[in-house]
Amino acid sequence: MPRSALVSAVLAVVVAAGTLAGCTDSDPHDPSTSASVTDGAQAHADALWADRTAYVGDNSKVIALVDEAGFAAPGSYTLSLWTTRPPYAVTIDLAHPAKPFEQTDFTVAATILLGTVRNLDAVHVTSQGKTFTLTARQATTTLGHDVKTLGTDRQALADYLRSQED
Repeated sequence: MPRSALVSAVLAVVVAAGTLAGCTDSDPHDPSTSASVTDGAQAHADALWADRTAYVGDNSKVIALVDEAGFAAPGSYTLSLWTTRPPYAVTIDLAHPAKPFEQTDFTVAATILLGTVRNLDAVHVTSQGKTFTLTARQATTTLGHDVKTLGTDRQALADYLRSQED
């Protein structure tokens, strides 16, 4: 079995198990669980900061970051990590998207992931033959500064999250 297929199979099991174990956790994206929008952004930034990693191959950290970035509900997707040689990538395959794929903007979640995984070059989101891709270079251009700053400057990460709440 090729290494990437093995990693995908293992991650699917880990994501499913993590989802079952975390069913009672509050949702960091739910505004009703925080005192204010600003507190919610800070709590979200703190959770992301705690899980940031240097390597796409750190699968437990990447799984946590994908969950926290908000691509979809935990357990509703599978992950494939491309870790053997650059460009390093994560593919998130949504089995049953909550809303039509074409109407979903994955840019913020992908930017968060690109910023908090230091060697991540690209994020791909797929569902039923459709694909969204964002590269670190594209995210950097959109932000106007290096996307990797989100993983090296805690305040930059919190500021980015606040800017997306408007």
